[in-house]
Amino acid sequence: MVASAQVASTGNVVMNYVQKISEKVSLATDFVYNYFSRDVVASVGYDYILRQSRVRGKIDSNGVTSALLEERLSMGLNFLLSAEVDHKKKDYKFGFGLTAG
Repeated sequence: MVASAQVASTGNVVMNYVQKISEKVSLATDFVYNYFSRDVVASVGYDYILRQSRVRGKIDSNGVTSALLEERLSMGLNFLLSAEVDHKKKDYKFGFGLTAG
């Protein structure tokens, strides 16, 4: 379990909580409040580790859903697939990438 809180001069108050369910599964929550604009965003997410890959995802209080798949191709080389869907704004982002190092 990891919990943290931060207060910034920009007006953001950020609180996070991560609970490790098992060696392979973690669940997380995030809460961001801006006391200048009164904006609030909360999110819940997961992290699932497989033998050669990792899957992460989250959904927030604005209805934005995102997911990431990271596959280890070889030592130091990873392939990434990502998606972020915001149905309310009709904003859909999809991507892929390679990381080396």
